[in-house]
Amino acid sequence: MNVNAVPSSTVGEIGLMAAEAVRELALKATGGSKISTYVEGPSPLAWNELVEGGWDLAGIVENGEGATRRDLVEIAIAWGEQLIPLPFMLTIVAKRHSPASLETDAPLTMALPIVSLPSGRSYLPFGQLDGILLVRDPGGSTDGVHSIPAGQADDLALSLHGIEADEISALSPQVARDVAIVLVAECVGGARQLLADGVSFVGTREQFGQPIGSFQAIKHHLANALIAVELAESTTIWASVDDTVSAAVLLFAVDQCIKTAEIVVQVHGGLGFTWEMGLHFYLRHMMMVREMVPGLIQLATIE
Repeated sequence: MNVNAVPSSTVGEIGLMAAEAVRELALKATGGSKISTYVEGPSPLAWNELVEGGWDLAGIVENGEGATRRDLVEIAIAWGEQLIPLPFMLTIVAKRHSPASLETDAPLTMALPIVSLPSGRSYLPFGQLDGILLVRDPGGSTDGVHSIPAGQADDLALSLHGIEADEISALSPQVARDVAIVLVAECVGGARQLLADGVSFVGTREQFGQPIGSFQAIKHHLANALIAVELAESTTIWASVDDTVSAAVLLFAVDQCIKTAEIVVQVHGGLGFTWEMGLHFYLRHMMMVREMVPGLIQLATIE
């Protein structure tokens, strides 16, 4: 399977169309509900809706034609905004590289390295979901899909429904880079959504008879958050279109997303720390991606 579509910093038609579609599906499924009402339970969006629309195949490239990594970034940003608990982007990457993955309509995941875990142990995003399958060697000599091994449930990133297990997927440098890029791009989408929520909140929340967004300190905080989001997005796009750029720049991008989340929590005051407000779900998600990226970077830099 040829996945070397010509890179471009401009998002293509595939990326724009798929991003718009998944954004609409996610917004319709959540109905404007707070993330705390759905992120820990069953997905409000049925997996079959994504499959029936063919969106799980959005990353496929044949004979140099198809989605670029830049397109994947655009799709992942849109997907990350609502933090729907489904392995949509991982499935797209799996089907981009793994012919065996194309033979199933099931959601897919991979066993990803985390440098802080003991050797031979990995993290499987969405490994707790019913019906999900594991891709052990995407595009490799032992390419195939398998049942999820037994493992320990993760309690940090509740949106990822992940497990730790004694299993590691064999990822080529290209696959590892794709996975790292889409995971970070999802965080960019989450950071963008958090910033929008923060701006909306400070425009309606009042203290001393006026919106708190009119106070200079709040303005400066959110201006810094905007800068962080723009830096994260620009850096992620850069990593997606230039293979000579070190994948380590993705650490900078996810750190900027975390910075944004922390600022938005702060401008919400005490409400920002409540379970029901749900801001912490985005922050937890970003922190877990921050744990996964270094191991993926190591694989992505192996020639």
